[in-house]
Amino acid sequence: MSPVTPSARAAGRPRASSRAMLEEAAGELFFERGYAATSVADITARAGVSRNTFFNYFGAKSDLLWSTFDATVATLGESLTDPRHDDGTVRGTARAALMEVAGALRPDNVSLAFTHADTMGLADELRRSAAVRASDVAVVLTSFAVMKGVEPLRAEVAGAAYAGALVAAVGEWSRSGAVRTSLCEVLAEALAPVEGALP
Repeated sequence: MSPVTPSARAAGRPRASSRAMLEEAAGELFFERGYAATSVADITARAGVSRNTFFNYFGAKSDLLWSTFDATVATLGESLTDPRHDDGTVRGTARAALMEVAGALRPDNVSLAFTHADTMGLADELRRSAAVRASDVAVVLTSFAVMKGVEPLRAEVAGAAYAGALVAAVGEWSRSGAVRTSLCEVLAEALAPVEGALP
């Protein structure tokens, strides 16, 4: 999702896929009209694809903001069970897995959304969709902690805290200039107050 104009897009190289076309079209329209005033039909018309194609890639308009984040975070469960991250503690393993996710996340849709939330008129939507992402990450972390023997209530609280730290770090990283800032460094700072929640 990039803030390029249709004429600029036409002068550049061909777009790679329907997903990329939809993300690019959405970025243009969110800048031009604002998030709330842009419909899925507007996005598909600008991208030149069908409504069905949109829903093959995205469940809702807000998912366009998080597509790269979602794809990257989908690897968290696998990272948590990777022996390379197991330092003998639940805390250390969770931290290492989150750091791997952070290291793989590239400045893209979500960083653009956080940076231009007011311009695009999506601040409220971004808060709601961020909460959904934090909840999804928390479920993965909680399940891992319970599997490792952490008492369920503590695991749930810790999972929410760690997930909140990840999403908060992504927001801060984006607003600080994602291209110039290390998400891993921001995440380390965000995790510092909550790491004691896991043994």
